[in-house]
Amino acid sequence: MKSISERIVEGLSIRNMKQVDIIEATGINKGALSSYISGKYEPKQTNIYKIAKALDVNEAWLMGHDVPMERKTKDCGHQSSAASAAPSLSLSEQTLLHKYRLIDNKGKHTVDTVLEMEYNRCKTADSPKVVELNSERDKSHLIPDAAHRRTDVEVTDEMRKHDDDLMKNDDLWK
Repeated sequence: MKSISERIVEGLSIRNMKQVDIIEATGINKGALSSYISGKYEPKQTNIYKIAKALDVNEAWLMGHDVPMERKTKDCGHQSSAASAAPSLSLSEQTLLHKYRLIDNKGKHTVDTVLEMEYNRCKTADSPKVVELNSERDKSHLIPDAAHRRTDVEVTDEMRKHDDDLMKNDDLWK
């Protein structure tokens, strides 16, 4: 029978997660989680549940028992939504999810912010079911304007024109 610490490490590896992901998902502090992983302490039932849920694994499996790893829902006994949803993800979606899990918290925050902005933009379109992402009207958000937001110098019209000319020069972006 494997120990809880071995199973936490295995679960992190299988789910391609880091300790910080468990900390964020569960609210368990870093020191306690480190103690569980090192085997110094074993988590109490409440934290076993939180860790198992965050890793999307069966609590009994996490405790080292010889049972299937897949988490079962209490109400109907089916696999959890994450386990049952995984096969329906396209290869592109799986790749994006993998990349998302590898970036740090600052990167995740950036991605989350951009996705939320794009979702809200699409949701408020005239026809939410048909969003014309390739139309000229919807490309305005792709034009960067960060150079115009400098605070260290006064941005002149000439500087703006120069930046715009660079951004619109297709030869520079091939």
